[in-house]
Amino acid sequence: MSNKEDILVNLKQELLRIGSSNRASYDQLKKTGNLSSSQISRNLGLSWREIVKDLGLKPERELSPPNEMLTALKGEFKRLQSFKKEDYKKHRNKEQFPYPGVLTKHLGMTWAEITQACGCLDTKESIKDNISDEDLIKEYKEMSKEMGKPATIEELKKTTEYSYDIYRQHFGTIGQLREACGFKVKTKRAAPIITKDDCVRELRAIYNKNGRLTYNQLKDKSTISLSTIFRKFHTTKINEIWEEVLQTLNTEQDN
Repeated sequence: MSNKEDILVNLKQELLRIGSSNRASYDQLKKTGNLSSSQISRNLGLSWREIVKDLGLKPERELSPPNEMLTALKGEFKRLQSFKKEDYKKHRNKEQFPYPGVLTKHLGMTWAEITQACGCLDTKESIKDNISDEDLIKEYKEMSKEMGKPATIEELKKTTEYSYDIYRQHFGTIGQLREACGFKVKTKRAAPIITKDDCVRELRAIYNKNGRLTYNQLKDKSTISLSTIFRKFHTTKINEIWEEVLQTLNTEQDN
């Protein structure tokens, strides 16, 4: 095959995999090493719409409105007998349902929210306390591989099966997450790292002034984000954090 034929064969495979002929979706979700849409257009001397038509595909396929798409997805998940993103990605009806990243963007929902809306009661979001660093690293690496670059915070929020807050609890900043994944990328200088001692001092000061606050009350009073506090104490239970803070306070008073 000629170079142009190779380009067309590879492009069609990618568009079918993604489940959309949308140019922006292709550029976002193409595999690492594939040409960008603008490079393909330059090499072939054709517009994106002309290329898609030549491949026998419908240019920029129209997706069903969100409410209709969710109704159809309920039937598709039932057919697949699975709510797992990987099963959906591999075995979905590609003529009707787009690639997961396109779907979450179209619906404006995370994968966990989509599956919950379709009847899944056991999402990874509901067992977030049991998620390991390795689970998150694996997901972020797979996500970034599909995008051809380390995923941004916004891309992570839209694509993750968990939530961005879970990532923050485990890794802190996006730079620390990328470092844990082995990505060598330049990131903006992060704010000074907050230590557990900083959190203890903050909570003591709040306790001395306001007493033992609930989660919602503390959220309004603390200058340190609660996700950071949870991460430093390795728990998401506010009562356990208060017990530890007050125990150290009582120990100092006894001495």
